[in-house]
Amino acid sequence: MSNMLKKLFSLFGGNEEIPDSQALLAPMETFDKPKVKDIVRRWILYVDAHETLPDDIVALNFNVWEAVDEDNVSCYTLELIGSEQYDAEDDDWACEEDFEPKERNCDDLQLSSKIPWEDVLKGMVDVLKELKDELGGISLFRVKHITVGFSEGDLVVVK
Repeated sequence: MSNMLKKLFSLFGGNEEIPDSQALLAPMETFDKPKVKDIVRRWILYVDAHETLPDDIVALNFNVWEAVDEDNVSCYTLELIGSEQYDAEDDDWACEEDFEPKERNCDDLQLSSKIPWEDVLKGMVDVLKELKDELGGISLFRVKHITVGFSEGDLVVVK
């Protein structure tokens, strides 16, 4: 069984039927907002249930980045860090990784790099704003500041 399937089964307690592994491994060719939202929601809830956010973390950043596999196929994915500091005027605060969850990367989210990066960013902003409203009571979202953006780009404020 592949590592990805083992990870998936660990998320669901191993009680799920074996999914189609090709469907899990193939990056999404379009930004399917409901599917992306479901994947990100499950990941956030998993992190929230298995991690304790330290009290001194005031900001979270969801970093969109481009991963490249061993076959040189690239896709966009998402990672999460927390910081003890936040500066609305200087996005470098997100380089201070004071909280790194064990499941830092949303491994189940794989968006084809053929999707324009602007569409990926806009879609992730929309998804995270909706999830912030829907899941506002979870400990992860009790921080004062939440942003999303690409590693080398400007961050967009979600909260």
